[in-house]
Amino acid sequence: MGSICAERKGDKVYYVYRESYREKLDPQDEGKARGSGKSRVRTRAVYLGSAEKILQAFREKREPVSVQLRRFGLVGAAYQTATEIGLQDILMQHIPGKRANIPHWVYFLVSIINRLDNATSKTRMSAWMKTTILPDLLGIDPGGLTGKNFWYAADSQLSENELRERRESGDAQDDPFAGMNPDAFTRIEKDLFARVDELMGLSPSAICYDTTNFYTYIDDPKRSVLANTCHSKDSKHHLRHVGLLMAVERNHGIPLLSQVYRANCHDSKVFSCILADLVLALKDLCGAESDLVLVLDKGNNSQDNFKGMTGVISWVGSLVPSHYRHLMDLDISQYHGVHNQLRYYRCTETLMGVDCALVLVFNEATKRKQEHTLRRGIQKLKKELRSKWAGYKKEQKSITRGLITLQDNSRYGKCLIMSVRDGRLHIDQNEEEIQERKQRLGKSLIFSNMARAETGLLIDTYHQRNVIEDDFRLLKDESIIRFRPIRHWTDTKIRAYAFCCVLALTLMRVMQWKAHRAGYNMSPRLLKDELSDIQEVLMVYDPTHATRKTTDCSTVQTKLWKEFKLDEVKRKLLLH
Repeated sequence: MGSICAERKGDKVYYVYRESYREKLDPQDEGKARGSGKSRVRTRAVYLGSAEKILQAFREKREPVSVQLRRFGLVGAAYQTATEIGLQDILMQHIPGKRANIPHWVYFLVSIINRLDNATSKTRMSAWMKTTILPDLLGIDPGGLTGKNFWYAADSQLSENELRERRESGDAQDDPFAGMNPDAFTRIEKDLFARVDELMGLSPSAICYDTTNFYTYIDDPKRSVLANTCHSKDSKHHLRHVGLLMAVERNHGIPLLSQVYRANCHDSKVFSCILADLVLALKDLCGAESDLVLVLDKGNNSQDNFKGMTGVISWVGSLVPSHYRHLMDLDISQYHGVHNQLRYYRCTETLMGVDCALVLVFNEATKRKQEHTLRRGIQKLKKELRSKWAGYKKEQKSITRGLITLQDNSRYGKCLIMSVRDGRLHIDQNEEEIQERKQRLGKSLIFSNMARAETGLLIDTYHQRNVIEDDFRLLKDESIIRFRPIRHWTDTKIRAYAFCCVLALTLMRVMQWKAHRAGYNMSPRLLKDELSDIQEVLMVYDPTHATRKTTDCSTVQTKLWKEFKLDEVKRKLLLH
């Protein structure tokens, strides 16, 4: 027979289950009848705990009414990283006001994390947020975070009406930024870069600058001045594009400055307009007397730009190799030396009024890749031309306009010569053009106004511009940030959207650095996959009681959990 008894210890009451039973003195004896052997009375007690503990155990034994999965790992890591670099404080400082009882800065923070976790439209952001731990972390109702409210919050920082008035006044007609600069978003980027510099110890004295463009689905009637047709880097020449410039730190790719601009403006003109702001931002970070270096692409070359940088900032850039035939024709045996398996030839020339060091670099591995690309490109064009010819129903006696257009639009068009003989299309290779191109394969021409700098330093500095190319790839990657296509129709919305994407890139780069600090040199995609696997399981037993669990973590995820301090996130959630 058993019973539950209450026992007091000090000021607390505990419960114990007690029961009595008989035990034979001789384990060989069996039975309960008289003469079956002597026995003795024994008791046993099982500690149950306090009344609260018993109630909790009872509830946990019940089947939950519903079980919900919520995004925990990536969202929590992004939130913790944003807190560590002070993103919330910076947004709060520069973006005041409220909408639907939600601070304006929260709209932007949620949008930035959304780009990293599961990039959605602003209309669907509320539904996405309900599947995450963000409502509890931020203490907001996700129902109020609608696309309409987000754009009202964005308009409070960059007003479409004010922009239209500024443009009508004539001040922005020749401006590549169409009157968009300066704005609060630029100031936020600069402040955030300074905070990240404190955490990571960046190299802001050397900055890589470049531009790219993103296609849109904007059609007539067009309300955007920024969106225009141009040479598409995504080969979607029939669509309107918006340009994006960025200046990033050379080691980790952390953005210092970004801005959207008219995609049909030449890169050199855009650079001349942003140069003053860029130099000012660098001098604010590094001090007026610091030695600053800017790494540029050849598209920014112009005499006015280099004249503007003289005495202000050093640069390392590149030139079009085909414009310097006397260097391209040099035999490899005439090169001066080798740096990191790269052969180089160095000389000094006056370019655009500036005495510069020229370094011709030859990479054998790059040459082999480019030769393969050249062969494959020529074969692909041949196949397309023959397919076009075979598609004609009537016999053609000469080269058609369609074939000429197809050849002209291909970068390999000059490598082929077409003719029609006896009603058949003949395609011959232009060996002279092909040999001329092969002469340039694997070669790049670097130049700098640092005429006394070591050759190895110039080569390494220029090659660091690969980090900004990686940043652009992350922005365009559909599985990471998904910048393209831009689905917004007015310029202020495009600017706010680009700002959120660039800050999402900053968060990802800092998170990648933290993973590396934990011993894992992970790509952004792998890091995102590992963190996304960590989810919260919410088990609801009744309207007043629910329990939270997180899914089991692998060895890698356990280390990431510790590095991103997800225990703190879990504690914050328990408060709700």
